[in-house]
Amino acid sequence: MVSHVTAAGAVAPDAEDICLPFIINDGAFRGRLVRLTGSVSEILTRHGDPPEVSTLLAEAMVAAVALANGLKYDGIFTLQVQSAGPVHTLVTDVTSTGELRAWAKFDPDKLAAETAKPRPAGSAPQYLGSSGHLGFTVDQGSDTERYQGIVELTGETLADSIHNYFRQSEQIESALKIAVGAPRNGGPWTAGAVLIQRMPEDGGRIIDREEAEDAWRTAVILLGSLKDSELLDLSLTPAQLVKRLYTTVGLRLLDRRPVVAKCRCSRERSARILASFPVEEVRSYAQDGIVHMVCEFCRTDYAFSENELLALSRQHRSQAPAVNE
Repeated sequence: MVSHVTAAGAVAPDAEDICLPFIINDGAFRGRLVRLTGSVSEILTRHGDPPEVSTLLAEAMVAAVALANGLKYDGIFTLQVQSAGPVHTLVTDVTSTGELRAWAKFDPDKLAAETAKPRPAGSAPQYLGSSGHLGFTVDQGSDTERYQGIVELTGETLADSIHNYFRQSEQIESALKIAVGAPRNGGPWTAGAVLIQRMPEDGGRIIDREEAEDAWRTAVILLGSLKDSELLDLSLTPAQLVKRLYTTVGLRLLDRRPVVAKCRCSRERSARILASFPVEEVRSYAQDGIVHMVCEFCRTDYAFSENELLALSRQHRSQAPAVNE
């Protein structure tokens, strides 16, 4: 859902760009509250996509941060959506140190047609369409095996598909709320999420099954009472917001984790990629003697002349391992 954010200037200290983990009910349930403002604004502004696409990408980013911070990993967590809808690709990743980036691909004509399509009152446009899949990947480097989970897109929202993933793949009861605030009066984009999950039965002090079910229902109801406007209100710190929700059920806040927009691309990395292709193939992409490589994530344009490409190719060949005949 797209909401309006509070006016710039009513921003509480430490209100932006963090993930705040917490536990409730004596450790029976864990949760994360994510609030992103500067990072999503920077990323979405660089891409300049239509508001409908930017909103979906903001949802994906805040969901990725919430999910990644529930894992113990040293590397990169990636959330990816492939669909048959107008917005056919969403990709966002976040490192274990909180560096976030994202991009989206869409069909402008299909997007406009879906936006203009008549629909019942209260029914939202289906920009992701009715078929596709949602994937999660954890990459901890070449020395470890990559973890990957994939589920079909279900429901009307990205959150619905994430719930489906937890039901099918992780078998963890979870509840997730996501809200995105579009810029207003020169203010920033804001995205927020709260994710709560049940821990294994021996993870908390709740022993009685009926008591545990009642406690979980209460936690979910309390989350359901949270309004989008509250989640996006920059005058409230994440800690204040979580305390409003869960102080009455034994809340304990954990260490906050910062999030920042940062791409991992570089001119050197782009050069290595170009050098791995035949020179003539790379030359075929040249415009006025210049080959451009544009990063999908941050839109940085790396330009290489034909002389640079020749030098890169020679260097790549000289560094390639010899093949024994």
